[in-house]
Amino acid sequence: MDGVLTIAGVPMPSADLVGAPPAQTVGNSCMIVVATDAPLDARQLGRVARRAVFAMARVGADYAQGSGDYALAFSVGTGHPPADEALDPILGSTMDAVEEALLNSVLAATTTQGRHGRTVLGVPGGAVRERLRRAGVVVA
Repeated sequence: MDGVLTIAGVPMPSADLVGAPPAQTVGNSCMIVVATDAPLDARQLGRVARRAVFAMARVGADYAQGSGDYALAFSVGTGHPPADEALDPILGSTMDAVEEALLNSVLAATTTQGRHGRTVLGVPGGAVRERLRRAGVVVA
């Protein structure tokens, strides 16, 4: 991620949320696993996995050099795979679920002391809510 978390289309620069620039890293990677009970075939599961990676852009991923993002998708469903024309709800749901999982992960993270004494700051939920309120996205 490039340090600009995006929630509901509202950019959340690290400096605004935690009072510090984002931690400097060399390549971050995400591994996403998508499970479904829809009886999808291998080709359709490949499409689902690609949508999972695409969803990272919704929260600010920049897919920079050094980033090794990938997704796996599998199905426990039985029966005949649906026609490709019927995949839109599955593809959309995949993107929504991945976006929500990424946001949950970021907002649940706490400040951590890392290797070589580096500190990575957690994202304060209160600051996020206030920014969303000012942007008119949430009322509370």
